[in-house]
Parts: sequence; C-alpha cells; structure tokens
Amino acid sequence: MLVSESSRFGLGRVTELDRKLAATEIEHGRSTGAYDGGEAARRLARVRLATTQAALRAAVAGAGPAAPPALEAAPRIAGTLWAFVSVANFVVWLLIGLIGGQWDPSWLVWVVLGGGVLAVGVWGVRDWDRRMRVIP
Repeated sequence: MLVSESSRFGLGRVTELDRKLAATEIEHGRSTGAYDGGEAARRLARVRLATTQAALRAAVAGAGPAAPPALEAAPRIAGTLWAFVSVANFVVWLLIGLIGGQWDPSWLVWVVLGGGVLAVGVWGVRDWDRRMRVIP
C-alpha cells in the first residue's frame, strides 16, 4: 500500500503528494488486475476532485461518496463550543461565588457534564456514519 497509514487516516486538506500517492496506488491496482481501465479512470477522477482525506480514502477504496464535510467537522465544532461554554460558565460561577458568596456546585456540574454528553453524542454519530460507510 503506497499511501501511508498516517496520511490515509488523517484529517484535513489533501495535498498534491497525497493525490500522487493515491493515483499511484490506483495505477498499481489496475496493473495487477484488481480492476479494469474504466474503473481506474473513475477512481482517478475522484482522486483529482478530492478535497478532504475522507474523500481521498473513498476514491482509493472505491467506496461510495464520502461523508459530508459538515459531518466530519461537527465533533470539532461541538467540542470547541462545549469548551467555550464550560469556561464561560465556570467564570460566571466563580464570579457569583466571589461576589455573592453562593457556591452552588451542582449548577456548574450540570452545565459542564450536559454539554460534554452532547459533544460525545455528536462524535458518536460521526463515528457511526464512518463505520457505516466502510466497504463490506
């Protein structure tokens, strides 16, 4: 396999080197008889159009369309939003405790844990979608 495991399962944008490695892997598969010239041409066209690592993996594997970019980015967005809201909540809780003397730990815990559960749920949905897209 010419595409390294780290770049093959990495996230982010596709570089020209990634495209060249993927094209070489497809050409190797064609030359060994894994698929015909038409299938190789379709996969090479998908490699040229790939903008994410997931789309590149799908093109090399011959899988169906890659996951939507929004679904791939959702866990990072949810995690960032959860961290921001948790920090803001902690600052407000600290100010209320310092100014008013009311230290209610359950208020802090519910917001932080509730948001964490939601962020993990978004990650789980993305992971489930990835597993469903694997070639049987």
